[in-house]
Amino acid sequence: MPLPKTPYIYEAIDKAINAFGDHHNLNGRKHFSHPLGFDGANGDIQMGSMLNCSTYNPANPKAMSVDQFNAALNNLGKFKKIPLDALARLHGGVFNFSAPAKVENESIKDELLTIASFAGSLSAKFLEYKNNDGRIDENEADELERIAYETRQHLSAFEEMVQKHKKELED
Repeated sequence: MPLPKTPYIYEAIDKAINAFGDHHNLNGRKHFSHPLGFDGANGDIQMGSMLNCSTYNPANPKAMSVDQFNAALNNLGKFKKIPLDALARLHGGVFNFSAPAKVENESIKDELLTIASFAGSLSAKFLEYKNNDGRIDENEADELERIAYETRQHLSAFEEMVQKHKKELED
């Protein structure tokens, strides 16, 4: 089953593969070409064609399969958060890893302080952009949207931590 050729998702997958490569000081596309089924000397080029949405050819879409997407996620380590964030965001959701099994009051407090910091940053950026020229341009809107999304991620994690803490109290 192919993954729909949504540029936002494919760009996120490519970004994650490149970030993985940069972090491990290797060529990410060469590293991932074999696990994604692209064997041979040009596997990284074939994979690049699959991930490239700017030269998308509807007659020969070279879409990523769900199995390939899963293989990428299984090999991306901490960088799998990039495409999972994109997928969740595309559908109006927020992706976050599960809270730790045992939640300490200190970790709840830290998460709350992080939320307060992000909320403060969001307010400060909004006021800065609004006071510059009285309007928010596309780049400024993108930055505000990014901060708001990160704030939602932390809010979601905070809610999960509080729920787990309540459950621990009941047990």
